[in-house]
Amino acid sequence: MLPSVQRNRILLLAAALGVAAVVAVVLILVGSSGNSNAPTTTAQSTTPANTSLFGGIQQHGDTLGKPGAPVSLTVFEDPQCPFCRDWDLETLPTVVERYVRTGRVKLVYRGIEIIGLNSLNGLRAIYAAGRQNKLWTLVNELYTVQGAENSGWITATVVRQAASAIGADGAAILAASNTAGVTAELVKAAKEATADSVNGTPTFVLQRPAGLPQPLTVSALDPATFTSALDAALQ
Repeated sequence: MLPSVQRNRILLLAAALGVAAVVAVVLILVGSSGNSNAPTTTAQSTTPANTSLFGGIQQHGDTLGKPGAPVSLTVFEDPQCPFCRDWDLETLPTVVERYVRTGRVKLVYRGIEIIGLNSLNGLRAIYAAGRQNKLWTLVNELYTVQGAENSGWITATVVRQAASAIGADGAAILAASNTAGVTAELVKAAKEATADSVNGTPTFVLQRPAGLPQPLTVSALDPATFTSALDAALQ
């Protein structure tokens, strides 16, 4: 967590109602927030974006990096969060090159809705993109077009355009976004956020094979500060 630089975005549902109620609310709300007019076809880009950042790195569902990497870094994010955007666009490239590409760390995505209901549209699309092993790529692309918080910017059109930009099947993403499997991913993320005492985004949790999850506390999100904290945690 970022006590000195990030907004105190509280997980009101988790704090007030508990995990069981969060699960119930997610099940109700995510269904209504999905787009019911998803197209059956979409154009595909012949030159996908983000190839230099993620090219040659394994993606499997919500995980980026070698499955056997000795350390997992779980990243809790909301697609509407401007601080998440800053970390993803400015610092993630350094993390990928220094730790993920070298096999030292794998990244695990946990998307949680804390800003507003429009976040659920993005989260559902993001987890649906995981079916094509392009979750992290879609996250990155959505941050490049991020609009104002709670302005309703995450639409089916935006999802289709982002999917096309990364060479993904936008129609399949929109079709899968309202499935029970995607809902289960949202519920899982909400439960883990509660278990890990997440109270803002982005939040980072480090785990080694034989150890318990430990929060990675950083004072700023810039590459130098973040990697310094991660280096110290990996020692």
